[in-house]
Amino acid sequence: MSRSRHIAVVIDLNWPFKRHYEIFAGIRDFAEEQGDWTIDLGNFPQHEPLVGKRYDGMVGRIGRDCFEAAQNAGIPVVNTWIDSPVSAIMPGVQLDSSAAGRMAAEHLIVRGFRRLAHFGYRNSPDSKRHYGGMCEVAREHGYPCTRHSTYPSFGDTADRWAHFVANVKRVQDGWEAPQGVAFSNDELGHAVAAICRSEGWKIPEELALVGCCNELPICNAANPALSSIEMNAWKCGYEAARLLNALMQGKKPPLRHLLIPPKELVVRGSSDIHAVSDPRVARALSYMVGQSSKKLSVQDIARIAGVGRQTLERGFQTHLGRTINEELIRLRISKLKRLLVESEESIKELSTKVGFGTTANMFPMFKRHTGMTPKEYREKHGSAPG
Repeated sequence: MSRSRHIAVVIDLNWPFKRHYEIFAGIRDFAEEQGDWTIDLGNFPQHEPLVGKRYDGMVGRIGRDCFEAAQNAGIPVVNTWIDSPVSAIMPGVQLDSSAAGRMAAEHLIVRGFRRLAHFGYRNSPDSKRHYGGMCEVAREHGYPCTRHSTYPSFGDTADRWAHFVANVKRVQDGWEAPQGVAFSNDELGHAVAAICRSEGWKIPEELALVGCCNELPICNAANPALSSIEMNAWKCGYEAARLLNALMQGKKPPLRHLLIPPKELVVRGSSDIHAVSDPRVARALSYMVGQSSKKLSVQDIARIAGVGRQTLERGFQTHLGRTINEELIRLRISKLKRLLVESEESIKELSTKVGFGTTANMFPMFKRHTGMTPKEYREKHGSAPG
């Protein structure tokens, strides 16, 4: 019988964030499946050898001290913290913030927002990747996407909060309604929403907001409730534990970090609107978003909107600068891009699932919109092999 493996799990459970608890739950579930793991939960395992403890591996939010302690002890380590100062030099399984940024931008553009902005933290790789994902989608459509940032400690003291409020007011002076804004986390989204609302912005009519991580108490405390991206934090923890298990068995680490794509965007009041003044176009867009995977004709869409086909075509050109059919293709490509990253189904199966039918119909349109083939897109944005 193999001996029990003693694992240090480094997670800040004193911070009441769902994503931390879910990462820990994924690690714990893998440990229970293994049967020969015991886990030691703490934030400072680098000090434990001083009192005689010996670990076989470390996993979680690994900072510099933990990494150096693991190296000195000769044990493998797997990091789940994107913003760790030593993230680049150790094996990692991380939430794909670039994919979250792309998802946020796609959502806002589908809702008719042509001006995008991003709010994140300074000197944060996580925020930088999130913004990069937004910019990638914005560039595809020729829309601007501005970047704004603050320090993570913006609410720690009264002085820092006052500085943060002044910063947000300066930023929003440059926004023009209707404006779509995405945030690298929900805490920041909630704070900015409160300030903008006090400055007279109507949410979502003038300012549509999308957070990240779907922290329910924070999202539901906003007024209106904050739309947010549900990240797959449990899978991040589970795959991090799986990778650590492989490393403890002597296998080589992967050449790049394993990225876990988001699960879904949960739409709430802060972005549940179509940013067009024509209610008939808004009605058509709402129907198309929900039914884009089905076989739709322009005549069907016009009937749902309660207007003639030619009138609706003129409305789409006026408010979106696209025909109805071009918008339908764009919606399908947006869904296909997400599924290429999230799913392991074949490109042929996904083409049918999103409403294109044959790949012969889909390939030229996908290449024209993204500059890549579906296979190239999947290879660029998909997870590294574990």
